[in-house]
Parts: sequence; C-alpha cells; structure tokens
Amino acid sequence: MTDTQMVKKLVALEPDLDILNIEEAKIKEKISKVIHVSNGKKRVRCIYCNKYTRNVHDKLKPITIKYLDIAGYTTYLKVYKRRFNCSNCSKRFTEENFINGNKKILMDLRDYNLSLTYIAEHNNVSDNTIRNVLKKYMKNYPRHIRTLPSVVSFDEFKGDTRNGKYAFIINDLLHKKTIDILPNRKKEDLIRYFTYVENRSSVQYIVSDMYEPYLLVTTIMFPKAKYVVDHFHYTKYIMEALDDIRIRLQNEHGERSKEYKLLKNKKNRIWI
Repeated sequence: MTDTQMVKKLVALEPDLDILNIEEAKIKEKISKVIHVSNGKKRVRCIYCNKYTRNVHDKLKPITIKYLDIAGYTTYLKVYKRRFNCSNCSKRFTEENFINGNKKILMDLRDYNLSLTYIAEHNNVSDNTIRNVLKKYMKNYPRHIRTLPSVVSFDEFKGDTRNGKYAFIINDLLHKKTIDILPNRKKEDLIRYFTYVENRSSVQYIVSDMYEPYLLVTTIMFPKAKYVVDHFHYTKYIMEALDDIRIRLQNEHGERSKEYKLLKNKKNRIWI
C-alpha cells in the first residue's frame, strides 16, 4: 500500500485530521509507519466557556502515540496540538484530544468472525479496552425487542455464557438478519423476554428445531403462530430413525446373513 492509500485509509477513520507527513521508522525492532498529524478544525470550543475560538497562541511539542494497524503496518501518530486564547473569556487552553480509534474497533466488532482478542491485538489495545468500547456503544441499545417480523426463527449456539452453555438467537428469516441474542435458552427466561414484544399476535410462523421448550414458548407467547420444524432438523431426525431401524434389522438377521451385509452399507438403506 502506498503512502497515498494509507492517507486515504487514515482520513476515512479520522476525517478531521490534517496529514502533515509520513515516514518509516524502526520502533522496537520493527519497521513502522509514523504519521504526523494535527487537528484539521480551524476553530475549537473553549474548555472553560464553551464558546468557539480561532485564536491560536502556539503549538506544543508533538507527542507520539501508538495507533491502529493500517495495511499491515504498526502505525504511530505524531500529534501536534495547539494552544488557544479564548476570545470570549480570555483564558488560554490546549485543544482536547481529537484522535478517535474507536471507529476502526467498531468496524471490527461488526465482523462476527473476529474474536475480541484478535481485535485487541490488531488495534494495539487491551482486551478490556475492546470490552469497554463495546459496552459504551451498547449502553443505549434496548434490552428487549418491541416488535417482531411475521416470520422468525429460534435457534441456539454454543456460547458458554455466565447464564448457560447455549446462547439463544432470534433471526428474521425473510430479511436474513439477526434480531437479538440472549445469554441462555431457558423456557422461563424466553417467556419473560417475549412478554415485552408488543405485536406477538402478528407473528405468523416460528421456525425452529424440535427442542420442546421452543414449542412451549411458541404456544404460550405466540398463540396465532404456526410452529414449523426446519427441513434440516426434520431430515436429520428421519435419517436417524431410519438408521435405528437398519441397525435393529441387522442385529435380528445376524452378522453372517446376506441381509446384514446389505444393510451394513448405508447407501442401500433406501432400497430396503
């Protein structure tokens, strides 16, 4: 990646920066990119009276901070801050931090294939920093979904949460997107959660496997919805039942019989 491409990448992450220079430097036995930056805003708010000012007093000695990995390079920003004289209250102050690495972290968090440890390593921060960023931007996220589409699916995945071994996931099948994820799949907790849904009578179909608590939750909370077993699990149960019959017949005929040899090959089972 050229320096020009790197600048474009950085500006996409930090649109208010002015890029002054880019250089390579060997830092901690590793070739890194050092990007000299300053605040691109011509006026800033006074930290005392909250009024805007353009009156620059001077520039401070630059500080170097470790930034995100960009295009495979460990990146450092050499940040030049300014001191201002406020035209309103006549006080002098240093502009506040204008670097925000959270945008790249948030972009990574949207990728379900990336673990928190991986995101932390590639953004040069700790695991706790990633968790704090996630908590900060999720604090206003509603704890309960108020409306559901007409067709939803219930499923689970191995999550090993504090509340259970399996996490519960609700999907919008028609639009192919995840609606919400709960820390467990216990019947009582699901009923409590769906109590907050305001349009339960509008849900027409709930698609899931043959896990009995899901059927009970559907019957109690979605009285007008039809419970549909998805084709994957339906086929799986049929094939398992067919295998049970095949094995039983094998045992009845004995190992030396032609029926045993014929039934032993699973490919022949549909012809019996």
